[in-house]
Amino acid sequence: MHFKSILRLSAVTLGLSLFGAGCLFGAPAATGPTGPDTGLWKSSDHGQTWVNKKAYVDGPRLTAAAAEFAVQSMAIDPQDRMAVYMGTSNYGLVYSLDGGDSWQRFKSLDATNIKTVAVDNKNKCTVYATSQNKIYKTTTCGRDWQVVFFDPRTDKFFTQIAIDWFNPTVLYSGTSDGDIFKSTDAGVKWQVVKRANAPINSLVVSTVDSRMVIAGTDGDGLWKTLDGGITWLQVKKEFGDIAEARRTIQVVIDPTNNNRIYVVHKSGIAKSDDQGSTWTAMTLLTDVGEGKITRMSVDPNNGKNIVYTGPTAVVFSVDGGQSWETKRLPSTGAGTAVNVDSKDGNVIYLGTTPVKKK
Repeated sequence: MHFKSILRLSAVTLGLSLFGAGCLFGAPAATGPTGPDTGLWKSSDHGQTWVNKKAYVDGPRLTAAAAEFAVQSMAIDPQDRMAVYMGTSNYGLVYSLDGGDSWQRFKSLDATNIKTVAVDNKNKCTVYATSQNKIYKTTTCGRDWQVVFFDPRTDKFFTQIAIDWFNPTVLYSGTSDGDIFKSTDAGVKWQVVKRANAPINSLVVSTVDSRMVIAGTDGDGLWKTLDGGITWLQVKKEFGDIAEARRTIQVVIDPTNNNRIYVVHKSGIAKSDDQGSTWTAMTLLTDVGEGKITRMSVDPNNGKNIVYTGPTAVVFSVDGGQSWETKRLPSTGAGTAVNVDSKDGNVIYLGTTPVKKK
């Protein structure tokens, strides 16, 4: 039996014995928080109800520690939709093999603050993660990790990492200093392919043509390449009156339409249907708290199914943004990550983090 199957079976068995089947597998969330309730929330009915996935497997013990996770990033294994990874600022890199029902931590990874994570599209045992000025890699499903890239500038850190799905030996990473690095040998060697004038805070590879990569910056607009990083085109003046979009929070390429690009910024969402040549501001009738959207996701099978989150709310559209439905976050924390399941658009993962008390 594959070691992942063994881990999954042990986690489920522990969950049934210590938490009860209802708690672990999706009983309705309690009305009102009674304790730590951050980490991952999961909905199977398009956000109508949510369950806080608290179960944390720690050796022979099972606790509710997953409710304390401060989530920074999330990735779903492209080959196994039940395998979910979360980068946290307080528990390192955690993973679930059962669609979020139970969680474990990669204890062999000696980093507590994980900024981003990416899973190889063709080899599920190969995973990359960034922490501070280091990029880590495992080829053994997390049994051991190695530092494949180290930036000696300790005041800089890696903000993004992305994998070319067509050729997973090609990697891209972005830094807080505005550098975009590329590796063509699965992380052995890296070179700078672009230097932006602002931190890189988003880095996405098109799901249609992997030579198309877009980097979002905090003040320098977008940088786009159509040839795998050989040449780069800046998208900045094209935003026109949507000047806030030059300070991007996230870039999303519609997985069902390679021409459609979304830019999340502090004041809303800008949308382009021609790969960034022209932009329109989406009409958002809702407030997510403090006027800031933190993360957005588009259904991989239905581009009209959009969800985004922020400090106090999670917002849905089923018609490509023509109308929206707002729901308050099920957590006392803030929404920091959101993903629509790759097979079932009704299944949504919501990552949250504790709110700092003022």
